[in-house]
This record gives sequence, structure tokens and C-alpha cells, in this order.
Amino acid sequence: MHKSIQFKPKNPSLLEKFGIYYLRIFRKKDLSHRVFDLSDEELSKRMNRISNKGIFLSALVGIICVWPIVYVDLLKANEPWYLHYSWVIGVTVVASLIEFYFLFLIALKVVHNVSELINMRANKKEFLQSGPFSITNILARTALEIPDPELHILGIDPFKRISKKNLLILGLLYKFKIALTNIVLKFLLRTFVGKTIAGISINYIALPVECFWNAVVIRRVVKEARLRMFGFALCNYIADEVIHDGVLDQLSSEAVDGCMRAIGNAVVMAQNYHPNMIILLLRFEHLLHVNHARHYDDWNLFLATLQKVSEKERNLILDVFTIAASFDGRISRLEAKNIKDAYGEYYELYLPRLEQLTHHLRSGELHAAADLCKIDFTAG
Repeated sequence: MHKSIQFKPKNPSLLEKFGIYYLRIFRKKDLSHRVFDLSDEELSKRMNRISNKGIFLSALVGIICVWPIVYVDLLKANEPWYLHYSWVIGVTVVASLIEFYFLFLIALKVVHNVSELINMRANKKEFLQSGPFSITNILARTALEIPDPELHILGIDPFKRISKKNLLILGLLYKFKIALTNIVLKFLLRTFVGKTIAGISINYIALPVECFWNAVVIRRVVKEARLRMFGFALCNYIADEVIHDGVLDQLSSEAVDGCMRAIGNAVVMAQNYHPNMIILLLRFEHLLHVNHARHYDDWNLFLATLQKVSEKERNLILDVFTIAASFDGRISRLEAKNIKDAYGEYYELYLPRLEQLTHHLRSGELHAAADLCKIDFTAG
């Protein structure tokens, strides 16, 4: 692991270890293709196939595991309340544990299939093979929706401009979605329809609700896995291109700092440490031979650097900033509020590129995204 990376002391959670274990035992194909060998249309078709299979299996698991809970609830409805709820709670606990286990396996298999499509094992970079940000660890956290560990790279603090209290609130709100959906639907049905529909208890509304949320989760996992894997592929593509063109060898020391500050401030304004940004930062750290921190997350220093360097170097730094800002697949409010200060007179030139690149990454259009990842001395 790079000396420039500083993690808060914390071992992987049991859930992450669970994911790593199963990802390692899944059958690994002997792959030789590169992701850029496939067109965007073919990638989309295969990705949809992976997603649809995962959604079907997760919905099936939801139906199988929720049905006993509803059945016992209705069967024991006339029993004393303590017996009724003892049965319901007992069956709910057992069924939920079984459901979570199989949903985790489905999510892990889906993410594994995405990585096979991208052929991530073709990459031999040391920092992708071991440690908390190895491919396997990142895939496990993606599948199980576990937060990435807190860390500083070259002194960059991703949470410099975000309230951790807000992160906690957002996490808790998601946990209430399924329960709230069930309660609201039951209330509406009881009010406007009654206790049964065609002789079937409205309690069974829990089945399609569970299927819906399981499908939402799997779909989101696939999209995030695709975003992370495409980010890896684009980092390698960008590195190969700039090495081939030799543009980084022509930069002044100020411009080198400008490139690192472009990525560092994109991380801060994104308000998360998305793995795509980590890989991009580490690749540029290596490409630019940077081995020490120089306030790379200071926005005012970044703006000052843009004014100090030559016009050609400023164009290149803005290329790097645009790519970095798009790499988590969204434009945050903080980014939207501040990017005009960085782009200056070229705002109308760079903003469409940033929006298009973000859209292509989020939509899984790898080749279209790669076309917008050019880094040179030309504006735009």
C-alpha cells in the first residue's frame, strides 16, 4: 500500500469479510479480452442481462421468504396477542436471515459477473491487488453496500466540507423505506378497498413491496459496480494515453501541483472518497512522481495555481479537473456552485463536457466517456 495513504485503524467488517470470501471462491474464468474490445451497445446488452438475472433472483427470494411471515401473521391472528406476535417475530427473524443471506450471495454474484465482463484481473497494478482498496475488497463493499473506509491520500480530506451527521441521517432514512412503504400501502388499501382483495388479504401486499425493493437494491448495485469498473478501465486508458503523448513530461512544478489539486479538490467537492477517484489520484501520483503532500485539497490554492501557470498548462489542468469531477458519476451541489470559479472564461466550453462525461459514466457508455477523457494543452 502506498505510503501516501493513511487509513483510520479499522479492520474489515464481518460483512465485508463474508463478501471477500465468496468472491474468492466464485469460479474464475480464464479471460483474455479487454473491456474496450466490446462496443457500448454490446456492453449495455450484457450488463442488462446481468442486471435482469439478479433482479429476477432477488424478487424470487423476496417472495419465498416473505410469504411465510404473512401466512403466519394471518394464521395466528385469532390467537392471544403474545402468541400471535411471538410466532410472527420468530418467523420474521428466521426468514429475514435466510433472505439476507441469499440476497448477499446474489449481489456478490452480480458484481462478480460485472468484473468478469470488464476483466478487472487483467490489471496488475500493486495497489489494486491487496489492501482495503484492492479489487476484491471494493467489489465486496459494492455488492453489500458497505461504506468505503475513511482515509487521507497526500493529506486530502474528502469530508473537509461535509457534515458526518448528514451522512448518518441519509443512511438511517434508507433503512425505513421498506417498512414505510408497507405501512402506507396497507393503510391506503384498508381505507379505500378493505381488508381483502378478491378474497386475498391485503397483508400479502408485502410480497410485491419486497420484490420491488429487492429489485431496486440489485439494480443500484449493478449500476455502482459498472461505474466503479468503468472508472478502473478509464484510469488505465487515461494513463496509457498521457504516457504515449508525453504531455505530463512537459509540465512545470506548479502545473504538477495544479493537476494534483484538480483531483484533490474534485474529491472534496464530491464529498465522498469514491474508489474511482482514489484510483485516478494514485495513477496521477505515480505518473507525476509525487511523493509528498502540498495542500492538494485547498480550493484557494488550486485557483491561485490556475492563475500562475501558462495558458496551455491551465487547459491541461482543467482537463484533469473535469475528468476527476465526473468520476463518481454525478455533479454535486458543491461542484455546481464552485466550478465556474475554476473554469473562468472557459466555463461554457468545459461545462457541457463535464455534464456529458458524467452522463456517459452513469449510463455505462464506456467508449463515449473515453472520447471525452482527452488530456492535452487545448482548451475545451
